[in-house]
Amino acid sequence: MGKTDVFYFEGIDDILIAMMVEKDAVDAPPTYGEIVRLPIATKLAIKGNGSALEKWASSKMFRRVSRETKHEIGLDHVGIPIAVMDELKGLVAESGVTFGKNTAREYPYFAFGFIGNIEGGAKKAVWYPNTQLSNVIDEEYATAEDETKIDDVTANFVAIGLKHNNVMYSSFDSNREGGSLELFEKFIAQPVYDETQWKTLAAATEPGGDA
Repeated sequence: MGKTDVFYFEGIDDILIAMMVEKDAVDAPPTYGEIVRLPIATKLAIKGNGSALEKWASSKMFRRVSRETKHEIGLDHVGIPIAVMDELKGLVAESGVTFGKNTAREYPYFAFGFIGNIEGGAKKAVWYPNTQLSNVIDEEYATAEDETKIDDVTANFVAIGLKHNNVMYSSFDSNREGGSLELFEKFIAQPVYDETQWKTLAAATEPGGDA
């Protein structure tokens, strides 16, 4: 694709959730459980906390350094399965009941991903490998009406960088140079959190590879 080719984003597709089985460390990558793919998304909003540090010298701007440390993700959806939501909250039900307490605790970590459809059959996908459910609750319950309707529900997440390599997200687009739909399938098959990991996965898709 050339630099003058423009393709529009047709709409959000499925979301992906994989619970983190073992947390990452400076010298160890994270490990994840099975990916749950859910066709529930109606809207996705992402807000970063980008900041910039400016250094002046000789009455001129010498350097401007930018940094992001987290993304706040707002997912409007038609419903997350209760078993998945309990996992995201770190709750275990006893005879159908869970309890929310006001004590301080750390929510479980998971990889959150989403898929987007692009004009012409192309695909976009993003992984946030280190995500938590936000403690910002945004829920509404309304009475039933004569005309049946399905209201959206909002789930709020916070994504931060991994301790292992500072990666906060990985982003794939099949329209990029070197991209393909075959690589897209590789990208969504597991949370992608590291450049070396992706090079290995991508190499297995190249002609003569193992894919």
